Amino acid sequence: MFGTNRTVKDIQDFLLVCFSSIIRRASNADNESQKTYVSHTKVKRPEEVYSLFFPQLEYFIERIAWFSQTIKPELKAQIVCNTSPASLKDSLVEESMDLAITSPPYIKAIDYIYNQMVELFWIGDIFQLQTQANQNSKKKEYIGTKHVHKTEFEHYTPYETSVGIYKLDKKLKHIFDTDRKNGHKHSFVTFRYFMEMDNHFAQMAKCLTRGTPYVMVVGDSSVSNTYFDTADFLIQLAERNGFKCKNKWGYKIKNRYMRFDRKGRGGIIETDWVLDLVRK
Repeated sequence: MFGTNRTVKDIQDFLLVCFSSIIRRASNADNESQKTYVSHTKVKRPEEVYSLFFPQLEYFIERIAWFSQTIKPELKAQIVCNTSPASLKDSLVEESMDLAITSPPYIKAIDYIYNQMVELFWIGDIFQLQTQANQNSKKKEYIGTKHVHKTEFEHYTPYETSVGIYKLDKKLKHIFDTDRKNGHKHSFVTFRYFMEMDNHFAQMAKCLTRGTPYVMVVGDSSVSNTYFDTADFLIQLAERNGFKCKNKWGYKIKNRYMRFDRKGRGGIIETDWVLDLVRK
C-alpha cells in the first residue's frame, strides 16, 4: 500500500506510532492492568477511535515539526536495534559517532512485551511478535529479563561466581541466603544483568573512539526487598571497561508510561539517573 519509498515509509511509521498510542484506550482491554483482558468488575467504555486518533496525530505533527526545526539538518542519528552486545561492533562497522545515548532495561522490573500485548495484537506482525511463541522467545533476549529456566541457574551460587564489585556481590549473597522462595533465581537474574552490562560496556568501548561521550539513563531497582544502587554499580562497570564518569544526576519520575500497578513487586522506581560517561 505504501510502497518502498523511504519518505513514504517514514510517513507510514509515523502514522503507526500515532495509531499504537491510542490502541489500549480505544479497546475493551482494562487500562490499568498488565493483563490483556476485559474486566467485568470495572466496566470500561472504549473511547471513540477518530476522536482519539486525529488529535493525537495533530499533537505528534507539532512535536515532530518542533524537533525538525530544533536539530541541525546536517546531524544524523542511528537507532541500533540489536539485542546481542557481542555483535554490536558489526552493526556499527565504519560508522563514526560523536555521541551515543541509551537506556538499558531495569532489573527484573518490567515485562515490556507483556505490558504491551494489547498493542501487539494489532501491530505485532511488524516486529514478528504476533504470536505468543515469538513473544516468549523475544523476552529471553532482554538484558535483565526474569524469564529464565531453572536449568540456567541450577549450578549458580554467588559464593563461587561473582561480578567483582564487593558491595554488589554482597547483595547477591544476601538475596541468595534470605529469600527462601526465589532467592536462587533472583540472585542469578541480578548477577546476569550486571555481567551482561559489563559485556555491553566492553563492546561499546570497542565502538567508540577516545573522547566520545556516552550518555546512559537508568533507574535503581529492588530485588527480593534488597535495594540495588544500579547506577553506581554501572559506573564501576563502565570505568573498568575504559570509560570515565564525568557527571551523574537524577530526576524524579513523574509521568509513568508503564502505569500498571505491580503491587509493589520490584519496588517503585522513583528516580532515573543520567550517567555522563566518556570513552577514555
